[in-house]
Amino acid sequence: MNFPDRRSFLRTGATGLLGALQVGLHAQIQPLVTVPPYLADVDGDGILGVKDIDLVRQALFTSRGFGLEPSEGFDYRADVFSAARVDQDALDAVSRTIDLLGYGVPVSDPRPITVAWHYGWHDDVNRPILLQTARYLGGDYISSDATVEEEFNRLKNEFGITVDALSWIPPRVRPSLLPNYENGYFSASNSGTRYVALLYENMLALPTVGGRNDFRSLEVGPLLVSDFEAMARTLVDVRDRYPSRVFQLSGRPVIFIFGSHSWGLNEDDEMELLEIVVSVGAAREAFRAVYGAYPYLVGEDLLPIAATKRPSPGRVHRAMNFDALYSYHAANFKPNAPAFAINEAYGILQQRRLIRAAESIREVRNRFTGRPLLIIPSLAGGFAKHGMPTLSATRRTYADYLKLLIRHHAGTYISQEWSEAIGTAVLPAPIYTVGSWNEEFEGHAVFPAQFNLTFDVTEYRGFDFVMALKEVFGWNHYSKRVILGS
Repeated sequence: MNFPDRRSFLRTGATGLLGALQVGLHAQIQPLVTVPPYLADVDGDGILGVKDIDLVRQALFTSRGFGLEPSEGFDYRADVFSAARVDQDALDAVSRTIDLLGYGVPVSDPRPITVAWHYGWHDDVNRPILLQTARYLGGDYISSDATVEEEFNRLKNEFGITVDALSWIPPRVRPSLLPNYENGYFSASNSGTRYVALLYENMLALPTVGGRNDFRSLEVGPLLVSDFEAMARTLVDVRDRYPSRVFQLSGRPVIFIFGSHSWGLNEDDEMELLEIVVSVGAAREAFRAVYGAYPYLVGEDLLPIAATKRPSPGRVHRAMNFDALYSYHAANFKPNAPAFAINEAYGILQQRRLIRAAESIREVRNRFTGRPLLIIPSLAGGFAKHGMPTLSATRRTYADYLKLLIRHHAGTYISQEWSEAIGTAVLPAPIYTVGSWNEEFEGHAVFPAQFNLTFDVTEYRGFDFVMALKEVFGWNHYSKRVILGS
């Protein structure tokens, strides 16, 4: 039998794709399936060995069912194919992978880190139609309900979501948001299994003029500084008061900014660009004074930058305020466009955008640290918002789309641009955003739901998106293990 050498096998693992070894067995030609090393690490301890094989064997021939709680006896860690059942194929794949790589061998490619938005603004179960549409399996909920958040945490750990980017809106705009988190999310009995980042709702927090923030005004900059100071206090509570853990990169707590593309009425206004720099610098200092470290800022300028090989100087100037860039949606729709389907061609389009983005920012450095900007791809299912063009998907097409993008990102971008940083506190593992956990209005919620706007027909009783995520990433090992540097 001709097996791949260790180096090529590990390279296959880095892509996050299932490997198929075409080898003859008992005179029959059939594929011998292996899985990426972090999927073969069934118990999540970071070491491949007999315990992983035994865990699958003990769960053989059990099924999950499609309730919020798995069926009795089912161990979701053993369901390495996310088929909602554990069969002989799963045991064979794990055993074969470990036989090839070796027993007692550390997992070479760290399990990717997945980030989902988590909203805390559901104050009433009687929601306006077409506005707050989120309904999880079992019905509506309110964000101050710790019992529901406990259910959510179990599901997120089962289906492989690592970090909750908590939507953060200042009390002057949404007084109930932070109390909801305190009474709900942070009071869940299993909140200690979760990592927390913040999602700064820039468009709601700061005054706008025609949908943009005028940093030449006398109020936008000071409000930004005030909000960063308040976000630091929130993360101090996460660190010091609650069991949950702060998600950090380079030893700094992570803040995603929703709407940074709206900063500035005119991106070519040099005076306003300077005001943005001054405001961000002051906000960073205010945050550090409270938390003890600077924030790690992730802005969302990736797709506009990827639209051209030569992004405008103003856009690059603004991007330099961030440590990393991400794209909010996988789709980039035009008004009145017809529905699109997630398919191979669509995935290739997104891959090309990532390639152009990497080329465009390769020489760009963060103005405060001097470090390169990290790309954090969005794997969100896209827009299916009421009144907007729809991006449709199935569990299968979404899983294929995920595999295509992470094969490029982990196997090409990370290995070429961040090879020295991967596996360190600077970049513990490849990082991806996967959309919203608990808000369907924008059409890419991934929690098990009675309906999802992206699916015409739900084939897996509302589990379509999360089963695809688990197929690619496995269960959330980090619920039981530390993310390096966090």
